[in-house]
Amino acid sequence: MKLCNALEKLQETLPPVFAGKSLDQFTGNGYRWRTLQNEKSKGETPDDIFLRSGTRKLLIVRDAFLAYWQSKLSSSGDRS
Repeated sequence: MKLCNALEKLQETLPPVFAGKSLDQFTGNGYRWRTLQNEKSKGETPDDIFLRSGTRKLLIVRDAFLAYWQSKLSSSGDRS
């Protein structure tokens, strides 16, 4: 999947894998860690977005997350 320009720029700057707690900071609060956790608990996210480190720490796989985020975005001119 080709990412939109904004997410391509994030892809260039984000590490390939990062701690979920860093999501708010890395996205400029554009996507909140708490929101992603809620979506995960509802079974709305693909499993390949997450890796587990130890028993509690969740890591985010950058490319899988960005593809998921893009599927949720619409153009600001889209009023549907």
